Amino acid sequence: MELQRSKVRTEPNILDLIPRAARIAAYGLISIAGALVIIAVVLGIIFFSGESTEFIYMNF
Repeated sequence: MELQRSKVRTEPNILDLIPRAARIAAYGLISIAGALVIIAVVLGIIFFSGESTEFIYMNF
């Protein structure tokens, strides 16, 4: 038994693509905001801890 294929090829509607693009943009903004929060927390821990001077003036 074979599956029937549609003879009419459906084109994606531009109105269907707008919510999809908005969702992708929202996920991107959320991930960037999350990364910035993590970076801010790590830098806050480093620079406001008691050992920040040793970290800043390290001789690499």
